[in-house]
Amino acid sequence: EKDAGPAPVTPEALAIAASFKTDLDTFYDLVDGRLVAIHDMLNTIAMANNKPPLPPPAIAYLCELTEEQGKNGGPDGPQVTKDQLVSAFAKMIPPGDSKEVFEEKVIQHVRDASTRRQFANTVMPQLKPKLMALHGKVGGDADKLYAWFLDLLPPEAKDSFPKEAFMGMIMRTPPNTTVIDAAKFLSGVHNNMDENDSIEKISGVIDKHMAL
Repeated sequence: EKDAGPAPVTPEALAIAASFKTDLDTFYDLVDGRLVAIHDMLNTIAMANNKPPLPPPAIAYLCELTEEQGKNGGPDGPQVTKDQLVSAFAKMIPPGDSKEVFEEKVIQHVRDASTRRQFANTVMPQLKPKLMALHGKVGGDADKLYAWFLDLLPPEAKDSFPKEAFMGMIMRTPPNTTVIDAAKFLSGVHNNMDENDSIEKISGVIDKHMAL
């Protein structure tokens, strides 16, 4: 049976999504249109609305990723266009939802993600040499990098963050991977930072693990 392609987006939904184009463009520019960062943000939105995280094919479908875009990703994965991003958000609007509901349920999270990303883009250049040194010291060992990551979490969050979640959601690697590629490690840290992750805090935990 042939796939009929994406369901048509209603003009109403497209108009609502387009009315937030400034918010979507800001996020787009901060993440360079990278599908992996868009995926992280959409998963945050899904979980905030008590929905399961979206698998990669669902994201590719929402953004109507072309075969060519899929192939030309390079180490950071595929890039989509600003129009594809707006159209993906239009597909997420249930019929009858108002602009206000969409802003509260979805766009507010986009704004938060932009704030986090702006912060991450500022601190990442300073942290990169230290993160690379840590990755080099442990030889990319997944267990050791997971132990480092757990040390960044508040005590009450440690028990609820199993290694599978670290591998799948943060590092985007199969759960049985034993060695995490350096580029994946850097990108995983970059994509999952928030404003609590100060340079001092992350550097301190890196130093502790460099001394182990």
